[in-house]
Amino acid sequence: MKRVALLVLAAVLGGACGKSSDATSAGPLPHPLLWSVEKDGHTTYFFGTMHAGIDATTRLPAIVWSKLDAAPAFAMETDLDDAAASTALAPTTHSLREALGDAYWSKLESALGRDTARSLEYLPPLVPAASLSLRGLPPTPAMDKVLSARAAGEHKPIVFLEPASRQLAALGKWFDIKALKMQLDELPTGEQHARDLLTAYVAGDERTILALSDAEKSEALRHGYTAAEYDREMADLLYDRSASWIAPLEQLHAGGGGFVAVGALHLVGPRSVLDLLAHKGYRVTRLAQ
Repeated sequence: MKRVALLVLAAVLGGACGKSSDATSAGPLPHPLLWSVEKDGHTTYFFGTMHAGIDATTRLPAIVWSKLDAAPAFAMETDLDDAAASTALAPTTHSLREALGDAYWSKLESALGRDTARSLEYLPPLVPAASLSLRGLPPTPAMDKVLSARAAGEHKPIVFLEPASRQLAALGKWFDIKALKMQLDELPTGEQHARDLLTAYVAGDERTILALSDAEKSEALRHGYTAAEYDREMADLLYDRSASWIAPLEQLHAGGGGFVAVGALHLVGPRSVLDLLAHKGYRVTRLAQ
C-alpha cells in the first residue's frame, strides 16, 4: 500500500506529468476497474484509478468516458491543486543528507541524480519518496487530473472527498527517514512491484492488486516495523480514509448519483469503499469484466 499511496503524491507534485510514454500501450483497457452502485433509484459509477503510469487519454475505454460524461457530478480523493499541498511540502530546516547519513545519501543520489538529490535536501522525506515511487513506471499525465479536467470542462460539480491537508498528513506521518531508507534499500524490488502493479491494473485483476499490496507487509517487517505499526499504517493510509468518504459519497448518491474516481485499492477487497457500501444495502456490480 505504501508505494501505491505515494503515487498520488507524485501526481500532486507533478512528477508524472509531461509527454506521455505509456510503455504498456496496446489500445483501451479491456477490463477497466469500473463498478455501478445502485440504491433508491440512483446509480453512481466508481472507477479505480492508477495515479501514474497509464495514459488515460488513450488507454481508458469508451465505457469509462461515457459514464463520466453522463454523470451529473464528479468526485475524487482530493484537490490536487490545493494550496495546502505547497504548505505541507515546504522546505524545512532539517537536512535530509544529515538525517540519512552518507551511505543512504549516496544511494539517493544514485537513484535520482546528484542535482535532483541536492534540490530535495531540505524538503520532507515524502518528497524524494514520491519521486522514487515512479521508478519502473512510464511517465504519463496523472490519471486523476485528466479525469477531473474532463469533468471540469463539462462544468460538472466536483466533490473532493477529503482535504489535501489530511491526505498529506497521513503520508507525512508514515514516509519518514526510516521509510525512505527502506525504500532505498529495496529499489529493485520497488521497481518490480510498480511494474507488476501496472500489469495487474491493465489486466483489471483485482486479486493480484490486493496480493501485491499484502506482499508489502513482509517487507516492512524485515525492516523493523512491527505488525501493529503496519496495521496502523494501513488504517491511516487506506481503511480509515475509505471509511471517512462514505458520508459524502452517500450524499452524492442521494443527490442523483455521479462518477467517482479514486485509487484502485480503495475499491477492492474487505473494508474498501465498495465493501462498506455493499454492507449498507447498495447493489455493487463490476462492469466490463
